[in-house]
Amino acid sequence: MNKNFLRKAVVFFFLIFFLSNCVSKNKKAQNTIPYKYRTPEQVNIACDNQMKRNTNSKANAGSNIGNFLIGVMNGMQEDWACDPLR
Repeated sequence: MNKNFLRKAVVFFFLIFFLSNCVSKNKKAQNTIPYKYRTPEQVNIACDNQMKRNTNSKANAGSNIGNFLIGVMNGMQEDWACDPLR
């Protein structure tokens, strides 16, 4: 057999092995309990506050890469604030 083929096969095997371990197969490992740490009122307050903060933000997605990344971070913060499973 070709050495190059064996090298590719070993790399592929280890890649699949490590990536398969990253995926959670256990349903209990996933967060499925709504409002586990926060009440619905706390989620609504945090969500409204984050949306107001994002509205008042001066980040412009079209200006440069720094403002684009700030806009992405604001979107992630809004997702986290409005997520009842967090």
